[in-house]
Amino acid sequence: LPWRSGLAWAVAAFMGLQSLGFYVVVTWLPQVFQDNGVSAAKAGWLLFLFQAVAVLTSLAVPGALRWARDQRALAAICSAILFLGYLGLLVAPEPALLWSIVLGLGGGACLVLALAFLGMRAQDAAGAGALSAMAQSIGYLLAAVGPVVFGLLHTVSSGWQVPLVLMCVAAAGQTAVALVAGRGTVLRAEVQEPDRGPSVPEHASSPGQPKT
Repeated sequence: LPWRSGLAWAVAAFMGLQSLGFYVVVTWLPQVFQDNGVSAAKAGWLLFLFQAVAVLTSLAVPGALRWARDQRALAAICSAILFLGYLGLLVAPEPALLWSIVLGLGGGACLVLALAFLGMRAQDAAGAGALSAMAQSIGYLLAAVGPVVFGLLHTVSSGWQVPLVLMCVAAAGQTAVALVAGRGTVLRAEVQEPDRGPSVPEHASSPGQPKT
């Protein structure tokens, strides 16, 4: 199992943080826009724009992966774009169209990268399966908790500043984790093999066999 691998934990953290951000945006972005003066209809269209940009971006990322020797820079840049989107919503939410596009660019790219890391960081199919089970269990747990925590922070603080600060911190952490998750391999040597007992030398004589 990859639970003892630092690289595997970095991949899991990247998966978890990008999942948290994606589901928070899908759940709460329209309400954030409405509370900053955008109509309900326009907020719905802006959410659709976010998802459309994310889909288009996700189609472009595989091409970038083909020529990248490692993915550290690409993953860090895409995570930083998410940070910029959250920061924009925090300090200047008025250009809602701009932040929908920025978050779509970062979110779509990071989703594809997180899924790609599951195979690219593993040495073989068995390792990829184990890494996928670890990363996705952690990732979707954070994805389930994220929107709830975001909403609770909004209720407790009576505003969007505190929850958006949380998202900025999460995106900054994702950017740092990307510098680890974007390179290397979770070696099969890190998986403990069952103890087969002491090996018998080839030259050892069997019972009853005369020694030469």
